[in-house]
Amino acid sequence: MSQDVEPVIQVRPRPRLREPWTALRVALVVVWLGLALTTVLTGQRAASLDDLRAAVDAGRVDEVRVSEGLEPRTVGFAVQSAVWRSGPVLRRTEVWVASPGVDVPQDERPLISGDLADELRAADRDLRVVPLVEASSSSEVLGWRLPAWVGMVLLADGLAVLFLLVGGPAPARATRWAWFWLSWPPVGNLALPLLSGPFPGLPAPRPGGRRLTGGWAFLLCGVLGIGFFGAR
Repeated sequence: MSQDVEPVIQVRPRPRLREPWTALRVALVVVWLGLALTTVLTGQRAASLDDLRAAVDAGRVDEVRVSEGLEPRTVGFAVQSAVWRSGPVLRRTEVWVASPGVDVPQDERPLISGDLADELRAADRDLRVVPLVEASSSSEVLGWRLPAWVGMVLLADGLAVLFLLVGGPAPARATRWAWFWLSWPPVGNLALPLLSGPFPGLPAPRPGGRRLTGGWAFLLCGVLGIGFFGAR
């Protein structure tokens, strides 16, 4: 008479915050979410002069902050900046202003004749145009102008993600080389701590499952990069 053999059920341990690597993953995700919120609330998204003019003409802007241009009787050129709010996001436009006959550096910023603040007031008499006062230092990240301290936190966050990748336990779902290609900011800084190991609230990776290799991750990043930059 044969005896029934009960199947062996593998129980995946739940991730605990007391585990150092799990705590680091959770901390990195919290920092990433805080930086994303800070970027939307305090950052300035690059926009064109045509975007600004269209918003003013449509009456979607009540106030524009404009930096100083050239002083009267000054010969030379300068960058003049305008900041305005479009929905929840601050927008930023930069233009060149120059004296007659003066050449300006060739870049994406257009050259206008006269002062940008005067042009905006002429376009909409009800528009409030106030002086723009900014800190002397800032950070530029993927088309966003951010406070300098945000750039420092972004750098520290990137180094912590690299430390997790190199010094942490073997990552799940992909090899270390694959995660190296997939961990580039901004999305990669969230994906690696969230998916490379145990994380509270997420199903644990299947033990012994196949992992994405570095070559396939490199090709995937190339395709996504072409699509991203091609759409801009």
